[in-house]
Amino acid sequence: MSHTIQRQRSRNPMWVYEKNYALLRRLFPDLDSCDCFEFTPPTPGLRFRMQVLERCRYTCMLELRQKLALPDRYLRDLVMKIRLYEDARLAEVTGYEGIGRLLPRYDYPNRKMLLRDEKRQANLLLHEWLNLVLAHDMRQQGEYA
Repeated sequence: MSHTIQRQRSRNPMWVYEKNYALLRRLFPDLDSCDCFEFTPPTPGLRFRMQVLERCRYTCMLELRQKLALPDRYLRDLVMKIRLYEDARLAEVTGYEGIGRLLPRYDYPNRKMLLRDEKRQANLLLHEWLNLVLAHDMRQQGEYA
């Protein structure tokens, strides 16, 4: 009698950086020539802005801003800084929500109550956000500034 054993393979930790790069390039094909891209999703009260902060030979620094047009003092705008590595084809969240530099690992508990894997969580958030934008095909509604 034979039994099939299914192995649970763990993903390479770099998969999210590779996927984020591919998704960003798919959403913003003119990223090499445009410095700013704005679009409004069908949801009222939202506006997205992707801006190139710096361009170098092999890297590019972007700022992603999700702006809420609601007068709510409890909800803040989402702001992420993303570094694209053109030679390695990777995109990494380097800062978000006022945190200038995300460390790979944090002790827990810590003063800011960040998760142990805060950097990984920020990159997964970017991955989900990019997939959402693609799922609703919001890139077609955008306009280059």
